Amino acid sequence: MIRRLTILLTFSALFPSSCAKPEPVANAGAACAVATTRVTTQRGLPASHVAFCDGVSERDGPPGYYVMALRAHCREELCGSTLMGWFAVKKATGEVFEVDVNDWQVGRAVADAP
Repeated sequence: MIRRLTILLTFSALFPSSCAKPEPVANAGAACAVATTRVTTQRGLPASHVAFCDGVSERDGPPGYYVMALRAHCREELCGSTLMGWFAVKKATGEVFEVDVNDWQVGRAVADAP
């Protein structure tokens, strides 16, 4: 009995039920929410750290993606850039990727956790 419980707990740790499941993203607002959650989770920040998403029009981004810059809140009297980075959310799956703005290419995936 103890051995079965140990095996079950081991496999539960290896395959958590909270794994992100692919889900289509319907609009830019939903893409902003997905990117905010993924990026802040990966960086160990609260979701409230993001002030807003600065979206790119669909016709100007790569096909099949919502592209946006995540902007943080300004916590200083004088602010420089609040840019957290540029990200692309795949419409079909909700996966989040970094965007290389030099050549406007979708880059590596943003991991679920740090």
